[in-house]
Amino acid sequence: MIESVGVQAQAASAERARRELARRRLMDYATYVAPWYQRAEHIDLVAYYLEQVELYIRTKGKEGIGRLMILKPPRTSKTEQCAKLFPSWLLGKNPDSQIIISSYAAELAQESSRAVRDYVESDRYQAIFGQRSVLGEPVSLSEDSRSIGNWHLAAPHRGVLRAVGVGGGATGFGAHLFILDDPFKNRDEAESEVNRRRVMSWWRSSALTRLEDGGAILIIHTRWHPDDVAGELIQAMAGDDPLSDRYVILNIPAVAYEEDQYPHSEAEQRELMLRGIFIPLQHEGDPLGRKPGESIWPEKFTRADYDRTRVNVQEFEWASLFQQQPRPASGGFFDEADFTIVEPGAVPENLKWMRYVDPALGKNKRSDFNVTLATGFDESSGNVYYRDGLKVRELNSFMGLVKASMLSDLEVGTEWGFEDVAFQSLVMQTYLKKSELAGVLMRPVQPKGDKEMRARLVQTRAKSGKVKLVRGPWNRDFINQALAFPNGQHDDWIDTASGGLAMAAKPRYTKMSVRTA
Repeated sequence: MIESVGVQAQAASAERARRELARRRLMDYATYVAPWYQRAEHIDLVAYYLEQVELYIRTKGKEGIGRLMILKPPRTSKTEQCAKLFPSWLLGKNPDSQIIISSYAAELAQESSRAVRDYVESDRYQAIFGQRSVLGEPVSLSEDSRSIGNWHLAAPHRGVLRAVGVGGGATGFGAHLFILDDPFKNRDEAESEVNRRRVMSWWRSSALTRLEDGGAILIIHTRWHPDDVAGELIQAMAGDDPLSDRYVILNIPAVAYEEDQYPHSEAEQRELMLRGIFIPLQHEGDPLGRKPGESIWPEKFTRADYDRTRVNVQEFEWASLFQQQPRPASGGFFDEADFTIVEPGAVPENLKWMRYVDPALGKNKRSDFNVTLATGFDESSGNVYYRDGLKVRELNSFMGLVKASMLSDLEVGTEWGFEDVAFQSLVMQTYLKKSELAGVLMRPVQPKGDKEMRARLVQTRAKSGKVKLVRGPWNRDFINQALAFPNGQHDDWIDTASGGLAMAAKPRYTKMSVRTA
């Protein structure tokens, strides 16, 4: 009998210890309320970062991580851990917290909200934070709070959880924690420039404005495109504005990167970030300490499993979804490595400069843009330099900007070529009638062959490493379009690049010094 009492006392003591650990540590909590939940090295690492987010909220921004971005491949427990288990644990530790969970669809956000609510109502949760715990003010769901997407805790606590779809209204709601869980449903959504702009507009105008003082943001993202939400924020971090949000980025690819894929310096890392890609520095290495080629979750997905996956999906899907090195759906014509971005000071002097213009009416959002690039050909090296891209959809606005460019010091001596087909011929005639442009070199250009055949001029030199893009805000858009060519929605950048190179083959004037900065 005494022995039995001793065993029971030990069991009770062990149970109290388990509950105490569950209150303190996220993964102890996860395995207590969800005994079926599988732990893994990458899940434990994510848990450590999530605990730092909780610390930030608890200390009102004095400690911890206030901006966290987690980049991981599909089926690696992102949503379960970050959008279900973590918010429920956070509410237990900070029951006055207001949480907003968002995803590409309201239904998905509501599914996470339902899971959080179910955890809060469970007996195991109540043993840690609720009526069966030792807490003086137990955490429980309010009896009049049964909505899936908008519920709150019982008094005296003020904790609230709301679920919204991307684009949905969050006006009037505050958030100590804003979770964005995969803002794009599929590649079609991510490839649409219109949809990407819609999502980013919602993020800036609706989501970011909901944060309470000392509030934190958690972004859970599988990458689709260089300009998806994660990409836009990464590019902003690499920009010149010191006030841009600085995210702690945890990037765990499906298969650990090879040594030569890591940036060797902060300058190289910044170049990648300006392309919407974040990879740790070489000396930091893989966040899990893996050797090159090792799987993120070998107990579930072996390297052989991922090798089969890679064979059965297109390369750009593997790079984006699994390796977190996004690029648009590629037409196979150009690769990212085909283009080198150089600083203005690296452009040789005395180049021959051309600008090819292929006007478009720009009547609607599906129409091509009006685009022009300055094209310079270096006879000593065979390199082609493109600088100062100009892209406007509305034709009249574009023509005004082209005129101003013609008159600028930067374009003195530049030869302007206008596609001499259909209504485009009238555009050049309009400029020829303007007396202030009498000193500008202009000529009509008859394009030969289809767009793909003309683009071979650029492709041949690009594959030889001889196409240089002079750094500017247009670079990323140009590369994205090139990667999708000839299957992308638009091809205006490629048209003007190939047109400029064709003009360079038949210069009509002697070399002259042109300022490139």
